[in-house]
Amino acid sequence: MLLANHAESPPNGLLYVSGAGWDTINVQGPLPPGAAPDGVVAVAQGHLVVRLSFHHTEAGTDFPLEITVIDEDGAEIARIQGTVTAERQDEDAPPTWSRATNVILPLTGMPLPRFGEYRIHLRVNGEHKGDLPFRVLRRY
Repeated sequence: MLLANHAESPPNGLLYVSGAGWDTINVQGPLPPGAAPDGVVAVAQGHLVVRLSFHHTEAGTDFPLEITVIDEDGAEIARIQGTVTAERQDEDAPPTWSRATNVILPLTGMPLPRFGEYRIHLRVNGEHKGDLPFRVLRRY
């Protein structure tokens, strides 16, 4: 998992990513009036990029996907639920090779209520697959 300014995954299985690997949102001043609900110090911009590897026997299977964003006190900020499909391998590849699937989720517009650390939790098929921390810093 990583955070990026922009990402896309065309049908060729590659990831096209720019501005990748950031972990800090620097807030240079208060948000302008009307830019976000009251009590919000920042609004996320960018994408969460995930590359999942599946066993070859799982090819073509749909799995529940859940992304949860929490603050440093454990309060839930956002939740994204959906499904991810273990992609089928190219016909030329050996049948026992693992299958990789790209997932790109836009985070643009997600309100962040306070300065400090946040964490993105990834679960696939009910299993915890990883965490990705990021933070929001006041720079004024």
